Amino acid sequence: MAAGTVRAVGALKAPAAVAGTTMAAVLASFGSALLLERAAHLHADSVMQAVVLSLTLSRAHRGARPSDRLIGFAVLPAVALVSVGLGVLMRDDAFAGDAAFTALVTAGVWIRRFGPRFSKAGTLMMLPAIALLVIPHAAPGAPSTHLLWAPVVALVAYFWVTAVQVAMERPWRSDRSEAPTPAPSKRMPASTRMAAQMGVALCVAFAFGHWLFPHHWSWVVLTAFIVCNGARGRGDALHKGLLRALGAAGGTVLAAVVSGLFAPRDPHAVALIFVVLGAAAWLRQRSYAYWAGGVTAALSLLYGYFGESAVPLLQTRLEAILVGAAIGAAAAWTVLPFRTRDVLRRRTSASLAALTDVLKDEPRARARFEDSVAEMDAVYGPLRLHRFVTRARPHHADVVDVLRESVPHVRVLGPGVKGLRANVAAVRRVVARRHDGAPYRPLAPEEGAAAHAVDAALALIHAVYAPPPQEPKREPEPPERARPAG
Repeated sequence: MAAGTVRAVGALKAPAAVAGTTMAAVLASFGSALLLERAAHLHADSVMQAVVLSLTLSRAHRGARPSDRLIGFAVLPAVALVSVGLGVLMRDDAFAGDAAFTALVTAGVWIRRFGPRFSKAGTLMMLPAIALLVIPHAAPGAPSTHLLWAPVVALVAYFWVTAVQVAMERPWRSDRSEAPTPAPSKRMPASTRMAAQMGVALCVAFAFGHWLFPHHWSWVVLTAFIVCNGARGRGDALHKGLLRALGAAGGTVLAAVVSGLFAPRDPHAVALIFVVLGAAAWLRQRSYAYWAGGVTAALSLLYGYFGESAVPLLQTRLEAILVGAAIGAAAAWTVLPFRTRDVLRRRTSASLAALTDVLKDEPRARARFEDSVAEMDAVYGPLRLHRFVTRARPHHADVVDVLRESVPHVRVLGPGVKGLRANVAAVRRVVARRHDGAPYRPLAPEEGAAAHAVDAALALIHAVYAPPPQEPKREPEPPERARPAG
């Protein structure tokens, strides 16, 4: 990548730029859906559906390829129409509707095993159904003449998200590298484990939700979905549940402060809702807790806009979120569990493989290395929290830190550093739990500064993944001979 391209990527991925892109799509979707509502005499839930879909699509579809975006225009309206029927079924027959919802969402998780394109399709499958949980009375309570407008509203949201993201991503999308296809493994795919965890979590969440919160069961199910969806191991699920609970608690306090500031149907409350969502989208890059708190505060304003008492509902919402977070974390820890550290191990192997290609001077290898390092951000949060609690050093979170710091040095690294190539190979074997081949050796002093900076990162990764030295077995000492008398 050229330096200007790298700066463009960094500018777009900055928290303020991501939040600005998201809110531009949200406001455009809101305005279009509002015009559609007045022209077709729809209900306010259609506008809310457009806002929810544009919020979720802005995050889920960021960085998608043009072919994936075209597929979305065909898939999303059909899925939105199916979700309307699903909502009606959930209203008329709770057991059958809950089972169909669980099957749809679980299938959307399971098909991720077939590659990135199926992952995008699975996400699109789930989004309209998840919108039913955010707006539980939208599709089930709407008259039948309005049900056919759901695909149109979904297309409106998808169009604006695509238009805004394509306009913002155009300068740098052509330089992105495509992820290599993972080698087949004999182990159970992670997507299958995640689908099993999701299915169990949703079943339990529906049961406890209807039992404990008969009028607001959707909050339990939505939280269990959020905790399990894309959870990269047990630690990640626990971390997400903790952040959602903390964010909801903070948002409840904030909502108690702002409740009653606006009269019902006050347009200033709508403006403040978008300000809160924009701030939450900006701070979400730092922690998911900010997003959970912002959504809770926005819901408080929304309840007040429709004339409902916000504080009692928010207390119930906090209780339901705690139950859903516990259910989601328990499913990740008990149903075909896998560790977040194992996910980090696989992603570390991918980064080191890309670094090997950089030293071979293969084209686009540096872009692949940077992309693989960026993918570690998804598991960095729980690892960093574990390092903070245990104070252990070296720690697996240090692997992410040193690989991030090595990115600028890899950009200027030249090929042919034989000692560095040998050390990369040695560290790759240690990460893969292999103990054959040449051991890791410190780099020679005459190599360049960039090579030594990368080698320092390799030394720390080797220290994290190398097995502890085994103490040599001591030979039993022979018993002392008795001295002769006298």
